[in-house]
Amino acid sequence: MKDKRRTVGNILIIIGAVLLLSATGLFLYNVISNNKQAEDSLELTRSAKEKIENDESDLPADSGETDRSGDSEDFSELMPVDIEGYPCDGYLSIPAIDLEMAVLDTWNRDYLRKTICRYYGSPYTHDFVVAGHNYRSSFGKLKSLSQGDDIYFTDMNGRVFHYVVRQTEVLDGTAIDEMLSGGWDLSLYTCTYGGQSRFTVRCEEV
Repeated sequence: MKDKRRTVGNILIIIGAVLLLSATGLFLYNVISNNKQAEDSLELTRSAKEKIENDESDLPADSGETDRSGDSEDFSELMPVDIEGYPCDGYLSIPAIDLEMAVLDTWNRDYLRKTICRYYGSPYTHDFVVAGHNYRSSFGKLKSLSQGDDIYFTDMNGRVFHYVVRQTEVLDGTAIDEMLSGGWDLSLYTCTYGGQSRFTVRCEEV
């Protein structure tokens, strides 16, 4: 009887050790992934900003196009530009959580490891949806946002779109129609821990 208990105890110890090692491995993987994305996104964002600034400096002094924040027929849709081999739409800035990240024009696993990505729509059609991983250096900070916080998106033409946070909500991971509905000018979303739901920030353009 004692031998049986000892065997069961040893098995439980082994199982516990395996679970602990798995949890440690997952934690280290997330830390490494977070740090790698932070580095990659920083480089992409710097390159995108430099490209925008250089293009603006190339405009003729009397072109009348130095202020690209207003309406213009010349800038009526997203124009992705190749930035270090990736199609970049511009960059997103959220001062309240000290976040600034390049936005790639489409999303897939490889792109999401680099930075945040356009999931649907555009700022020009007032249905812009941007997705990102919940790393602490990325959209993991979204939960800290409050109503009234400012969000800015600058496209590759240098036009700045100003949004204000109106509400946050948690949607089921398969609720695609709900994510795209509601008439919001900008929606930002990331996975909750466990990946079953999507934490979503809804914004209106100012």
